[in-house]
Amino acid sequence: MKEGRKRLRAGYCYMLAGVVGVASTGSSRADSEPQSAAMLDWRMREFLTPQQMTTLEPQCRGTYVEPEYGFVNAPSTTSTPDNEALRARSDTLVSPSESAMRLQGNVKAQQGAWWLEADQVELDRQTNVVDLQGLKAARAPGLLLHGDTARYNLDTKDFSLSDASYLIHQRHARGDAERISSADAQLVRIEDGSYTTCDPTHNDWSIAASEIILDREQGEGAAKHMTLRIKDVPVMYFPYLRFPIDDRRKSGFLYPTIGTSNTGRGMSFGIPYYFNLAPNYDATYSPLYMHGRGLLSELEGRWLTEDTYSEVRLGYIAHDSEFSKENPDESGRRWALDFTNRYDVSENWRSTIDYNVVSDKDYLNDLNRTLEIQQETHIKRSWDVAYLGGGFSFKSHVQGYQTVDDDIVDNDRPYMLLPQLSFGWERDFDPVAFGLESEFTYFWRDDENLDPARDQQVVGARWRTQPSLTLPLSTTWGYLTPKLRLDHTDYQLEQRVTGLDESISRTVPFYSLDAGMYFDRTLSLFGDEYNQSLEPRLFYVYSPEQDQDDIPDFDTSVATFSYSQLYKEDRFVGGDRVGDNNRLTLGVTSRFNDRATGAERLRASVGQIFYYEDQQVGLGTEGLSDESESPWAGELVWRPNDRFDFKVEGLWDWQERQTEKGATTLAFHDPEYRKLLNLSHRYTHNDLEQTDVSVLFPVTDSVSVLGRWFFDLVNHRTIGTMAGVEYNDCCWRFQVIARSFLKDADDTENSELDHGVFLRFQLRGLGNIGSRFEDVMAKEMRNFNERETYRAERYQW
Repeated sequence: MKEGRKRLRAGYCYMLAGVVGVASTGSSRADSEPQSAAMLDWRMREFLTPQQMTTLEPQCRGTYVEPEYGFVNAPSTTSTPDNEALRARSDTLVSPSESAMRLQGNVKAQQGAWWLEADQVELDRQTNVVDLQGLKAARAPGLLLHGDTARYNLDTKDFSLSDASYLIHQRHARGDAERISSADAQLVRIEDGSYTTCDPTHNDWSIAASEIILDREQGEGAAKHMTLRIKDVPVMYFPYLRFPIDDRRKSGFLYPTIGTSNTGRGMSFGIPYYFNLAPNYDATYSPLYMHGRGLLSELEGRWLTEDTYSEVRLGYIAHDSEFSKENPDESGRRWALDFTNRYDVSENWRSTIDYNVVSDKDYLNDLNRTLEIQQETHIKRSWDVAYLGGGFSFKSHVQGYQTVDDDIVDNDRPYMLLPQLSFGWERDFDPVAFGLESEFTYFWRDDENLDPARDQQVVGARWRTQPSLTLPLSTTWGYLTPKLRLDHTDYQLEQRVTGLDESISRTVPFYSLDAGMYFDRTLSLFGDEYNQSLEPRLFYVYSPEQDQDDIPDFDTSVATFSYSQLYKEDRFVGGDRVGDNNRLTLGVTSRFNDRATGAERLRASVGQIFYYEDQQVGLGTEGLSDESESPWAGELVWRPNDRFDFKVEGLWDWQERQTEKGATTLAFHDPEYRKLLNLSHRYTHNDLEQTDVSVLFPVTDSVSVLGRWFFDLVNHRTIGTMAGVEYNDCCWRFQVIARSFLKDADDTENSELDHGVFLRFQLRGLGNIGSRFEDVMAKEMRNFNERETYRAERYQW
C-alpha cells in the first residue's frame, strides 16, 4: 500500500485516506439518498434564515440553498486552477494494481471547481478517468449534478452521468435526464431530459426534449424536439428553441404575442424574432397577423457606440383590408417610420435627430404597437445641434411637421422653423450678474397652406434679444433680487397681403423684484422629528404696454394660469407677444422636512396676483383682463414616506366663491408593490370633470385582482375601464385584462369605446407568451412598471 502511494505523482494527484477535516455541507440530507439533485438543496420556507427569506416571494414554498463544501484549508472552488491536484478522502483505499485505485465508503473528492461525493470511486491512472458508483453529488459553483453512475476525466474536466438530475441554483432551474454531460461545469448537455424552474414539489410546467444544452458561459439554452408541458400535458411543440438562462441578450424567437379588439383589429397573433447582431447593435422583427386587416410587419433596430445612440422603428402593411373598406379610394398600403439619433460630438457638443412620418392619420390608432410616436394632429420632426459650457449655450433647432389630418384648416397648421438659432450667456460680476439670451427664427410654410381669407398671410424671420442685469442679495434668513431685462425683437417679413409692414421692431423693458424670507423651527409630530419652514414671498414685475397688433402670431399662446405662473415675468409663451405688467404676487410656502433624512414630507403653497393696471396686450381676446386680482392658486404635496404620494393643486375664485380649476392625485404602493392604489380627480369650471380610479390588490398570496374606472362626470359616461386577474406561482404567472378606451381621446362626448383583451403567460426563466402587456398597463396604472422592475430585480423573474 505504501509503495503504491509513493508512485503517485504529487503534482498530479494527492490522495488522503482515513479521516481529514471537511467543511460542513450544511445539511444532514447530504448523506442520505435524495430523489434528485433539486431535493438535495431544497429547503422549505420554515427552515430558511431571515436573510434567505428576503429573496423569496410570499407564494413560494421554499428555495434552493447551495451549501458550503470543500476540504478545510483547500483552495477555493471558485478560484482553483484546472491543473490543481485531486484531493480525496474515503473510509478505505484499495490499490489493486499499479494503474488502478479504488476508494470505498463515504468518498469525497475535489479537483478544480468540482466537488464529488459518492459511495465508490475508481481511478484509472493510465487514462486519468474516474468512475463513480452511487454518486450522491457532483458540485461546481452554482451547479449540482446527481446520478446513479458517473465518469469524470481529470484531464479534460468532462463529466458524464446516467439516470441523472441537475440543479442550477441561481436560475432555479432543474431537471432530469437519461444522460448528462458537462464540460468544465460551464456547458451542460442533457439527453432525453427535462427543464423547469418550478420547485421539486410541484411540476406545474416543464419542457421535455431529446437534447437540451445549457451554456452557462454564454448564458443561453437550446432544446431540440421540445415539448412544453403544463401539468405533464403536452401543449406546444417546437423542433428547435433557444432561450436565455441569464439576463444577457441572445438571438432567437421571442415568445408569441396575442391580442384582440372589437373595432377593426380583431384577433392578432405574432412571433417576433430578435437579432443580437453585435454587442452594440441589434434588431427585432415582429410579424403580426391581424384578423380582418392582414400581415403587419414591424422592424426595430438599435445602434450604440461610445458617442452615438440611434434607434429606428418601421411599420408596414401591404394591404389593410379593413382600411380599404372604410377608404375605397386608398390602396390599403400603410406604413410608419420613427427614427431618433443622439450624437455626443464632444463633451460640450451634442446632435439630436427625431424624424417621424406616417401614411395616414389613423395609422397610430389602428396599427401602432412599437413606434414611439404620439397620436397628434401634427407630428414633429426636428434636428438639434447644441453646445453647453463655460457659461455659454448655443442651440440650432430645425423643426417641421406632418399634418396627418387633411381636414385641419390652414390657419391651424403650425409654421416650420428653418432654422431656430438660440444663444445664451451668463457671467457673474460680483455683486451683479449679467445674462444674455438671443434667438433667431425663420418661420415658413407652403403657400398652399396659407388661407386667403386670413388677415395676415406672412412668413419671415424674427430676431429676439434679451439682455438682463440682476443683483442677487441673500442671507441665511432671506433674499432680495432686483432684476432689469430688456426684450427687443426685430421682424423681417415676407407679406402676402399688401398694406402691412415688412420690417417691425419692438422693445419692452421688464423690471422685477423677487424677495423672500425663511423662518424655521423644529417640532415633533406623532413621534417623528421635523424641521418646519415658513417662507413668505413677494414678486413684483412691471413692463409697459406696447401696441403689437401688427405683429403676426407665429408660435405664441397664452400660458394656462396655475400656481407655477405666479412668479413668471410674462403670461405669454412664445416670442410674438410681450405682456404688459404692473402686478404684485404675494405667496407663502411651508415645508416639513424629516430631520433624520432631510426628505421633504409636506409642502403647502398658496399665492395670489394683484393687478394695478388692466392687461391690454393680447392674442385676439386671449390674454386680456380687467380683473384687479387673480384667483388664489395653491398646491399641497404630502409624501409621508416613499410609498404614499398625495397632491392637490387648484385655483379658487374667492369673489365667486367657486373653484376654477382643480386636480387631485393619490398614489400608494406597499414596500413590495403587491398593493397599488391610484385615485385622481380633475375639474375645470363649466368644462371638465373626470375621476380615475385604479387598483391592484392581492386576494391570496398567489391571486391578485386589478381594475380601473375612468369616468366623465360632465357627459355622464364611462370613458375607460380595465378589469383583470393575475395568478402568481413561484415558477409561472398568468395575467389577463379586459380593457375599454376611447378611440379618440380628445372627444370624450362622442367618441366610441374600443374594447380589447390582453394576456400574458410568463414562465420563470423561459419567457413570456402574450401581448405587449407592460405597454398597456403603463398607460392604465401608475407604478405598475415599477412593480415589474422590482420583481425582476429582487426575485429574478
